[in-house]
Amino acid sequence: MNITMLILYVLLSIVNVDCFHAQPVTTELSGTLSLNAMNNNQILTGQFDGSSNEMIVWANGEIVTRVTQFYESYGVLINNNGAAAGLGSNGISQDDRLIIANAFGEFDVVATITGSTGWSSLTAINEQGSVVGNYSAGSGSSDWQAFLWSTKSGLQFINPTAETTYAYDIDDQNRISGQIEIAGNYHAMLWENGNIVNLAKLLNLNGNSTGRYFDASGRILISEFVDGIATFQWYDPSNTTVVDIHEFPFGSYTLRAVASEDGRVAFSWSSSTLGPQLARWSDENGFEYATLDKNIVGISAMAIGLDGTVACTALTLPFYESIAMMWSNESAPVSLHGQVPDSPSVTSVIKMNEEGQLLVKGDAKYWILAKTCVADLDNNGFRDVTDILILLGAWGQTDQGQCGIDLDGSGVVDVSDLLIVVASWGPCE
Repeated sequence: MNITMLILYVLLSIVNVDCFHAQPVTTELSGTLSLNAMNNNQILTGQFDGSSNEMIVWANGEIVTRVTQFYESYGVLINNNGAAAGLGSNGISQDDRLIIANAFGEFDVVATITGSTGWSSLTAINEQGSVVGNYSAGSGSSDWQAFLWSTKSGLQFINPTAETTYAYDIDDQNRISGQIEIAGNYHAMLWENGNIVNLAKLLNLNGNSTGRYFDASGRILISEFVDGIATFQWYDPSNTTVVDIHEFPFGSYTLRAVASEDGRVAFSWSSSTLGPQLARWSDENGFEYATLDKNIVGISAMAIGLDGTVACTALTLPFYESIAMMWSNESAPVSLHGQVPDSPSVTSVIKMNEEGQLLVKGDAKYWILAKTCVADLDNNGFRDVTDILILLGAWGQTDQGQCGIDLDGSGVVDVSDLLIVVASWGPCE
């Protein structure tokens, strides 16, 4: 390596801060947005609060679909094919309607969830547009009934004679993971083609257990809670293999787990002795702990990406502010708060898609944060002469910051930043 290449390599190596381009999620309509889900194409679903509360689909800078026929409706889930699922009702104690909408101004009320009387929730949607959810017997009830809707079979109730069934996830074969109550205990279950497999009995689980997620290979993430101790494992129904993930000791509480399509799992919890904790697991690296700042008094893992990046929301001292954070290659999660425009008081992560793009709420506003490409100052996907002109226009300025034109974070826009643009010349990868 010659001296010139060595200098350029060193310059690029110091640009290690993830920077984001922030796209506002807004509407020209008079009302308030409340967003719940985002797919890989940055299509969103949620609710628009105008003259009534309406389920909406948002795409390309504006609301493109509005569900107007109910007194109350809202979008909950969206898949990567652009099918959004939501619920609607016309009053208290009225059975919920299941709504399927898209980004082309179209929606359809596909089913009435008989017996729900306004207490439904949706938990997962697959790429075929099949939806699973649950309804309870009312506020505070622990009796749940799981249901599946698909284009082929319509609405089906999962083992309706059981006291309680609860669906958490659905895979692309329309198999469902969840739990069923048997003799007062919750047993992890797999529902397939109308039949329930009692995973707790199959795996000799002794406590309360749940089938939480599928990964792309068909494994099921199973949690078990017995005698105050929680354990997690992946179970593969195709070959009955089990991969143990972690055992959380007695005194762990507010335990939350989220999984990715490739089988990575992020965990957040609090320990009675150690305080808030954040960790992730993968087949390659095992169980890894994050180092948390002493000012973090609570943290929730919201999503984990295919590269192991964990999106989370922390509660911080001294004023217990909510702060959006991301944990990638560093030992500790990094705050995203300063990368959200308009200087919000509080920020939180709503969703992260498989592309690593984040739906973040800052105060009452929503933003899509997407990682920028190093030295691509105009965000057009290329490092070229336009970026050099932008840099020269800011030459000598001292207030650009490391996510601005001061690429090396030296405090001034100078020749080092110009060399970084040259070293990274060409299309973004």
